[in-house]
Amino acid sequence: MTHAVKYHPGMNLLEQYVEGTLSAEVALAVSAHIDLCPHCQLQCKDIKNDQGSQLAELAPSELATSDMQQMLQSILQQPQDADNIKAPLAETTTVTVNGRSFQIPRALSRLASEHGKWLQLGGIATAKLPAGDKRHVSLLYIDKGTEVPNHTHLGLEMTLVLAGKIVDETGEYGAGDLLINSPDDTHTPRTLADEDCLCLSVLSAPLKFNKGLTRLLNPLQQFFY
Repeated sequence: MTHAVKYHPGMNLLEQYVEGTLSAEVALAVSAHIDLCPHCQLQCKDIKNDQGSQLAELAPSELATSDMQQMLQSILQQPQDADNIKAPLAETTTVTVNGRSFQIPRALSRLASEHGKWLQLGGIATAKLPAGDKRHVSLLYIDKGTEVPNHTHLGLEMTLVLAGKIVDETGEYGAGDLLINSPDDTHTPRTLADEDCLCLSVLSAPLKFNKGLTRLLNPLQQFFY
């Protein structure tokens, strides 16, 4: 049964994505979510149409230059079915970890095909992607019945479920669901006993583990971040 995506970027994030004003790393997570989410595909199409209508309604005096007028005329003269004209799609990529193969959304295909070495600790493995300037971007694999130690966040954490499910104190998240956590959020994600999980992780700062011996991992994150 196909999972119905329940957790989406906010409208503000989608608008910024369409406008092209998001950082590259955040835009990557949003774009991969859109690949997996028919609802947000429609939302983005509506945003594009609204922005086009607003541009078309501008009075000539509001168009700052003749170049702007020419650009508007070019947009308006495009065929009505221009939305259906698409650039060639990237080839999809399969990632293999722990003997399991996962198909990656097209937005991540090129980067995922160039991922770094898998670093494993218990049932958790991570592989850095060649992306990110101010943020750490990686694939995160969590084996069946595995718990990520309780942690809070020193910055923004975006987790996009690519396959499988994870559960924490606030809900259950399946393929396409996008979790966004801030320094105000503390949680203990885990997988189900019979299903592993692959995620895209975008971090603006390292995690902070809170309990027991896992706190010893905090200074070690500098080697992985």
